[in-house]
Amino acid sequence: MPSASLAALLALAALVGASPAPAPAPAPAPTPAPAPAPAPAPQALSSAESIFSSATGAVASALPTILGNWPSLSDIEKKVGVNDGNDLQNVSASALLIPSYANFSGDNWNVRFYGLSYKLPNVSTDDLVSVIDGLKTDNLNSTQTSLLQNRTQDLASIPIPHANLTALVFANGSAVTNSSGIQLATADEVGEFDQFVSVPGLGGDASAVRVVQTGIMNVTGPGNGTVILVPSSGISVVSDIDDVMRITKVYVPNQGLFNSFVQPYVNVPGIPELFAHWNETLPGAAFHYDTTTPVELTRTYVDYLFSNFPLGSLEMRPINISDPSQILEARQNSLLKLFQTFPKRKFVLVGDTSSSTLLSAYPQIAQQFPNQIACIFIRNTSATDPDDKIPFSTSDFKNLPNNTYFFYRTADDLFNLNITNGQCRNDSVPQNVTFGEQGGILGDNGAFSLALGRTQYAAAVVGTVVALVLSVL
Repeated sequence: MPSASLAALLALAALVGASPAPAPAPAPAPTPAPAPAPAPAPQALSSAESIFSSATGAVASALPTILGNWPSLSDIEKKVGVNDGNDLQNVSASALLIPSYANFSGDNWNVRFYGLSYKLPNVSTDDLVSVIDGLKTDNLNSTQTSLLQNRTQDLASIPIPHANLTALVFANGSAVTNSSGIQLATADEVGEFDQFVSVPGLGGDASAVRVVQTGIMNVTGPGNGTVILVPSSGISVVSDIDDVMRITKVYVPNQGLFNSFVQPYVNVPGIPELFAHWNETLPGAAFHYDTTTPVELTRTYVDYLFSNFPLGSLEMRPINISDPSQILEARQNSLLKLFQTFPKRKFVLVGDTSSSTLLSAYPQIAQQFPNQIACIFIRNTSATDPDDKIPFSTSDFKNLPNNTYFFYRTADDLFNLNITNGQCRNDSVPQNVTFGEQGGILGDNGAFSLALGRTQYAAAVVGTVVALVLSVL
């Protein structure tokens, strides 16, 4: 690493540790007409700003998404003592059906079967916790210990490659498929399957979502799931989960892990009520939840989601994906599948500034399918949580109409918007979209001490600038 960048990172580390916390950054919004360009700054300071911007950007891109340092499949196999398939011959097969969706075409519903075939050996909680980098489990109370055991039990899931599975469909408690079921396509090399199957007997298209049950034959468990039958027209809400629906703090990695595995899940205030309101008022409302959390934690998320929010479909991170570019591609693919499956529906996309993948994926899908976008809502976590010191980029929003996206602070900012008639903006909420790097410890648009406001933070910034200037002289 060049000495200038090293100095920037060292100064950045010192600045992050400074206290007291800065005042929350304002929620972003459309940029006003550009002001006359100021006189150029001295070259040394300009270079320092450039290096600091690069350093903070590097920190942001290096920060893992929640569970981003998730152990690989081979790491888990080593921990549970599995060398090959013969080690699990006496363990029964299981199947996970992730909640999914169906679209109506012709006379039948095309039902998506999406999940994982696996075996679950008996492994201790301590062994499972030890493979999660950064998770601290000292001095837990009884509730936390119980939650940890419950949430880690599926971490030892060992996929069954190329499994052949047979599915069943039930509606209103009665089987729709015959006793021989539906033969699914063979699972891939890591046990995952994802396909649409035309299923007769589920009735015609409708104006409201209906729910059917699915199951996998000849497995010990759980092997059951739900599918929402989504009307051809209406409005679908696609929402990230962590720090949009529940308080995770992915921008404080160790705390994000602790909140995911040990603490009771806590809703972001007002979001359950907002989603219930949308479910009642949006025409043909359907809900699709998306997370970069690994597929092994599906059951934990399903239990939480459907106890607090409208029933919907769920997208999880595929097996053996950890690189940020792979995570972004997975999110893009899940969005593309939704938009192509429901070409007559409009979509409300909900995310937050701590998810760099969504800040890229949402604008990209909006440009690809502009006529299917109802609104894009992004929660500015730095505006309400001083712990969020990670910069984010709004550059991908530059080519979108500014009346289609809105950076909000709380659920109240969104509650009274008339989405059906195209209202995506709450003009009472200040916005400051710069179409570049924003937020973080330096405030929006790289502004130095004035953006931080507190004496100790200002002093830390001065020290940072001095270090950077000296490093480039």
